[in-house]
Amino acid sequence: MIIGECMNNLFKLILIVGVSLYLVSSALAIEYFDINKPGIEKLNISITAKNSSDIVDLLVKKVRSQLEKTLLFNIVDDTVKSAFNLDISPTNDSKIVAVNLTGVQDTSFEAITIGVKFRNQEEQYVNLKSAQIGNFLIKNLMGIKGSLGSIIIWSERKKGESQNSLTMKRFGSEEQKKVTYNLFSNTGASWNPKGDAIIYSAQTASGSKILLQGFLPLRYKSKQLYFEKGVASSATWGSNGNVYLAKYMGDRNTDIFEYKVVRSTSGEMLAQGRNLTKHSAIETEATLSPDGSQLAYISDRTGTPQVYLMELSTKKSKRLTQKGKYNTSPDWSPDGSMIAYTSITDGESAIFRIAADDRLGKAEQVSPNGMMAESPAWSSDGSMIAFQAKKGLSWKIYYVLSSGSSATRLTNSKAGVNEYMPSWNSGLN
Repeated sequence: MIIGECMNNLFKLILIVGVSLYLVSSALAIEYFDINKPGIEKLNISITAKNSSDIVDLLVKKVRSQLEKTLLFNIVDDTVKSAFNLDISPTNDSKIVAVNLTGVQDTSFEAITIGVKFRNQEEQYVNLKSAQIGNFLIKNLMGIKGSLGSIIIWSERKKGESQNSLTMKRFGSEEQKKVTYNLFSNTGASWNPKGDAIIYSAQTASGSKILLQGFLPLRYKSKQLYFEKGVASSATWGSNGNVYLAKYMGDRNTDIFEYKVVRSTSGEMLAQGRNLTKHSAIETEATLSPDGSQLAYISDRTGTPQVYLMELSTKKSKRLTQKGKYNTSPDWSPDGSMIAYTSITDGESAIFRIAADDRLGKAEQVSPNGMMAESPAWSSDGSMIAFQAKKGLSWKIYYVLSSGSSATRLTNSKAGVNEYMPSWNSGLN
C-alpha cells in the first residue's frame, strides 16, 4: 500500500518525537456494551494484512490472537460480516507499519489511522506492540483502556514438590515465567500502586515473612519487608502505598494493621503500624479501595466469614455480604464500584460480585457452574476477573468477563500442576 504525502510527514514526525503510536483522526468511544451488565455480545471485527511483509504478517497473527483472549471480540474472515475492519500495512519506512481502523457496517464511524514503530522483531517485543494496538482498539471501540500486556502473577505447586513458587505471564501472551527461587512456599502476591513491584508471603518454619520483589525490570532476588515470628499473614499493598496485614493476637483472634513502607539504611521496611480492628473475632484479608477511603476485609464476628467495609476516616465498619455461609477473598474493581469475592455454599465455591454501596447484600455469581472457583482478581480495565478453579484433579487459573461468562483458561501448565491466588497488575508497563 502506498502511503500519501500526509502519512509520510506523519511518520517523519513519529521518528522525530520518538512516539510509537500517533493518532491521525480521533473518534469518540462507541458504547457497545456496559462491562457491568451481564450478557455482553462480542463485537465482530476483521483483521487483514495489506501488502504482506514479515512484520505485518506477524503483527496480524498476534493481534488476532490477543483480541480473542479479551472475550470482547469475534475475529471474522469475511469483512461483510464484521462491524469493523483493522488493516495493517507496510510503509516506506521498514521500521514503521500503518494500522487503519474503519467501520464496515457503521458508515458514520470516523476512520482512525496510527503508525507503529518497531525497534526489532523479537517475539516478546512484538507481543507488547500488538498489545498496544489491541488496547487502542478496545479504548476506541469499547470505551475502556484494555488489559492486554498487563501482568498476572499466581502461586503454583508442581507435582512432587512441597513448596509453592510464584509464576507470571503477560495477558495475551503464551509465555509463562517462574519469578521466585527462594527456599520457602510463596503465596498471596499483591501489587504496589505503580504496578511494578509486589509483596508476598513466604511461609517459613518460624512463620510468615513478607517479602518485596521488583518487576520492571524483573528482580529475582527478593527483600524481607516484614517479619514478626508467628503472627503476621495476608499482606496486601494498598492504593495509598501502605501495607495491610492480619496479625495473630491470641485466643483465636486476628486484627488488621496498617503499616507504612519506609526506607532505612538497609532498604525498605514496614514501620509505624496502627491497629485498625480491635475485635475478638478473626479478621483478615484486608484490601484497600482504589480511592483509598475504604478497607474491605473478612470477619467472622457474626459467626461465619463475611465481607465487611471500613471507612478509614472513622474506622467504622459495616457488613457488606448478607448471603453465603463462608465468604472470603474480597477484591475491588478498578473503579471502586464493586467487590468480587469467594462464596462457599453447600460445599461448592463460586465467584460473586457485589456493589460496594449495596445495602441489601444483593450479589451476582460471575463464575460458571460446574467448577469450584476461588480467589478472584480483577483485570486492570475492569472487564475481566481471574480466579483459581478446579474442574478435575488440579487447580488452574481461569478468567471470565466481570459481568459473568463462560470460563477461559488463562494458563497453559500441564496436569499435576496446581495454581492458586492470581493477582493482576495495573496495566501495560
